[in-house]
Amino acid sequence: MVSRRVYFAVFGSGLGHVSRILDITERVRREGDEFRYSCSDQALNYLKKHGQEDNVLKSPSFDVKWTEEGSFSSKDFIPRFPYMFNSFLKQIAFERKSIVRFDPRVVVSDSRLSPVLAAREKSYPVVTMLNQFKVSFPPRFSGKGVGRIYERFAGDVLGLLWSLSDEVLMTDLPPPYTIGEANLAGTDVSRIVRYVGFTSPEMGLSDERLETARRALGIDGRPLAFFQISGPDATKRMFRDTVLQSTDALAKRYNIIISMGYPSGSGVPKRLANGAWIYDWCPIKDELFMLSSLVVARAGHRTIGQCIDAGKPAVLIPIHNHSEQIGNAGKFSRLGLGIEIRSEKLTSQNLVESVDRCLSDSRYRDSIEKVRVVSKKYNGIGRCAEIIDSYT
Repeated sequence: MVSRRVYFAVFGSGLGHVSRILDITERVRREGDEFRYSCSDQALNYLKKHGQEDNVLKSPSFDVKWTEEGSFSSKDFIPRFPYMFNSFLKQIAFERKSIVRFDPRVVVSDSRLSPVLAAREKSYPVVTMLNQFKVSFPPRFSGKGVGRIYERFAGDVLGLLWSLSDEVLMTDLPPPYTIGEANLAGTDVSRIVRYVGFTSPEMGLSDERLETARRALGIDGRPLAFFQISGPDATKRMFRDTVLQSTDALAKRYNIIISMGYPSGSGVPKRLANGAWIYDWCPIKDELFMLSSLVVARAGHRTIGQCIDAGKPAVLIPIHNHSEQIGNAGKFSRLGLGIEIRSEKLTSQNLVESVDRCLSDSRYRDSIEKVRVVSKKYNGIGRCAEIIDSYT
C-alpha cells in the first residue's frame, strides 16, 4: 500500500484543537502513513507528551496576551498588533517552507489561517476546520460603532480567506442548534462551510473501566460534579481559587472531583480535608466525565460538544473578555442546557447555587437530551477523517 503524507497545522492555545486532531489522525492513519504537526505553545507540549516528538514542528507563536486576572488583554491588543502581524508573516513563511519540504497529499488546518495561505500559494489541497468563522471584539467593544463596522469587515475578509480552502468544515451543529452562532453572525457562510457536527471524543468506555474509577476514588451514591479547569495557564488562577473555595459546601452533598488541567502535572489525585479530590492532570477524565451528573468547565467548543454528546448539563464559566467562549456559553444557556456564569461575576456562593440548581432542575437534563438526539445524527471526528481521506 502506498504511504500517504498529511500535514496538520494546529492552533496552539488550549488543548481542544490538538486533542481532536489526535483523534482524527487515529481515524485517518494507515500503515506506512507519515504525519507532521505544526503548532506552538500548549499544543506543542501536548503532542510531545503523547509520543509525537519526532513528528512535531515548532511554528512561530501567535497568541494573545492575558491579564493577571485571567482575562483577554484588550488594552494590549492594539499596541501589539504590528508585532502580531509580523508574527503572522513569519508563520506564513514557516508553513510555506515546512509544507514544501514535507510534500504532503493534503494540508489540514485547525483554525489557523497562515497554513491555508501557504498551502494555496504552493497549490497543495487544504482542508480547514473551524469553531468560529470570524473574529469578534470583546463585549466592551463589540456591537458598538467602530467595533461593529470592524467586526463586519473582518468577517467578510476572513470569509474570503477561509474560502481559499478546498473544504471549510464547521465543527458544530447546523441552526438552530449552532453553539458558535455568535461567531457566524453577520456573515454568509451557507455556500462556504459544511457543518459536520461536534468533534467531541468518543467515549465508549467499558463498565469495568468506569467501576475501577468509581472504586479508586470512593465515589458513592451521591451525584458527581466534575470540575474541569482548562485554557491558557494565565487564565486559571481565579477560576481555580473560586472552585476550591466552593468545595467545603459542595462536598457535603456531592462527590467533587477537580482537574486542574496542567499536562505536565502529577496524575495522582490528592484528597482535600472536605473529601473532594483534586488532580493536577487527570488521566481518567473520560471516565469521570461519563460518571458525572454535572460538569463545571470553561466554555470551549469541544467541551460543550462533549457535554451535549454525553448528555451532561453544565455550569459554564467563559474566560473573561473571551468573545468566542462568551458567545458559546450564552447559546448553551439559551438552549436550556445549563447555566452560564460570567467570570467577572463568579463567586463561590453563586457557583454553589448554580451547581445546586443545575442538579436539582430536571429541565436541564431534558433539554440536553433533546439536543443530544440531534447531535447523534452527526459524527464530527469520523466525518472530518472521511473528508481528509478523500484528498489522499
